[in-house]
Amino acid sequence: MNSATTGQSGQAGELSLDEDRYSRLRMIPWWDQELLRRSKVMVVGAGALGNEILKNLALLGVGNILIVDFDTVETSNLSRSVLYRPTDEGKSKAHSAANALRELNPDCAVFAVNADISSGIGLGVFRWADVVICGLDSRHARMAVNAACWKVNRPWVDGATESFQGVARVFRPPDGVCYECTLSENDIKLLNVRNSCGFLAKEAIRRGRTPTTPTTSAVIAGVEVQEAVKLLHSPDLPGLVGKGFFFDGSAYDCFVIDYVRRDDCLSHETYETIVETDLVSDTATPNDVLAVARGQLNGDVVLDMPGEMITELHCSWCDCREQFFRLLDAVDEDEANCPDCGEMRVPSVVAECGPDSTFAAIPLAKLGFGVMDVIAARNDEKTIGIEISGDGGALFGR
Repeated sequence: MNSATTGQSGQAGELSLDEDRYSRLRMIPWWDQELLRRSKVMVVGAGALGNEILKNLALLGVGNILIVDFDTVETSNLSRSVLYRPTDEGKSKAHSAANALRELNPDCAVFAVNADISSGIGLGVFRWADVVICGLDSRHARMAVNAACWKVNRPWVDGATESFQGVARVFRPPDGVCYECTLSENDIKLLNVRNSCGFLAKEAIRRGRTPTTPTTSAVIAGVEVQEAVKLLHSPDLPGLVGKGFFFDGSAYDCFVIDYVRRDDCLSHETYETIVETDLVSDTATPNDVLAVARGQLNGDVVLDMPGEMITELHCSWCDCREQFFRLLDAVDEDEANCPDCGEMRVPSVVAECGPDSTFAAIPLAKLGFGVMDVIAARNDEKTIGIEISGDGGALFGR
């Protein structure tokens, strides 16, 4: 086809002789390049799958991309990750990928956070995003993303690969199928056993490794980003919402299945009201959050913790006790070990915070809250979310 007659202007569907970076994309009838330029997408995981997802988003001109990953680049990543170079070894995956994306497409505003999605990223960051796309190899992390997206009503696209096989699926709250709905009773049982192991479970999850190839990652990431683009444009476009696309690169057997929503699923919780604030997690305390909540709710107000809050660590071997205030998911294994005998200590935990709680005057960041977190506040009648919106200045440069 003659390139002199196929370019398009900035308006979808209007033919023009002008060619620009995105002119061939604009030829798609429903395509809106300006919408993509304004869009905000969070990508969780910057490994082999995440690299392909990020590359595609940059090529398509998605205007705002946030990368979240807690890991560093290793030699083995170089055979499967298009964005990394040998000089990146030992550096943050998130920041290395961000630098590569800025070179690939300067039109994109790219942000990076070196953090564990299960503990370092607050619900306000999920709320910032129009769509969340994942390239994860951990069910525990997927459960965290699923719960977060449901609470703030954001669609997310999941992908997984192993060797020559892969799957891509789309979840859209609040009324659709969620990730937990797709798990079997045995899957949930295994997750509960792992979660009950506390500190040990976290380290086991971090050490997880999955064999894959760049070819399989390219296929699954392509489907994921294609689904995300559809979600950004219109809920009416046909896609994989509530479905799973399975790919077998060995025999080229591909099929789509429909998932069934479980009405008793515990992940189907969505905040009806979220209050934005100027609070910053480095300085704001639970007492500050309670003060905001009292302006919104009548009567006695308490805060529900996003996870178990440790108040004490006890060593059953030497009977050593330490007052210790931190969310369980934000504690590393070495911190849990007894400084006297080296054995792992047992935490005492609470699930809520009131004005009389012993940790109510400690800054949220020191307590292990994620950046831009949304904290649930409730009275006898209603629950609302209080967003620590002031963190956005440091995260997004605003």
